[in-house]
Amino acid sequence: MVQEALAAFDRTQSLSAVDRDAVKTRFLTRLTRMTGLIEAPSSRDVNKSLLGEQRSAAAVQTLARVCGIQAKDVPILVLAFEHRDRAPTIFTNDKSFAEMDPAAHSLPEISIEHVC
Repeated sequence: MVQEALAAFDRTQSLSAVDRDAVKTRFLTRLTRMTGLIEAPSSRDVNKSLLGEQRSAAAVQTLARVCGIQAKDVPILVLAFEHRDRAPTIFTNDKSFAEMDPAAHSLPEISIEHVC
């Protein structure tokens, strides 16, 4: 997942090369200082969870609509929910996803932080 995040920073056209390097450095520094970091599930776990569902699946579309997020973000939210006992924080460069207030959707254990 770290590689995906770094690739997302590379695709962010509003960042200059210098800003992109600074954001990546801050992101990686923050990761190294975190305790209880949840790693990406294995491919076996992915197949057994909602992450294996297609974005067009009714459950994914329902959660996306109820939470006001894009279907692509639902598996990330579900993964955080599966680890809610650890009060996870989702780091994203997707501003619209970061604007979602998990507590407003009965998910007070989860937080979302915009990283730019």
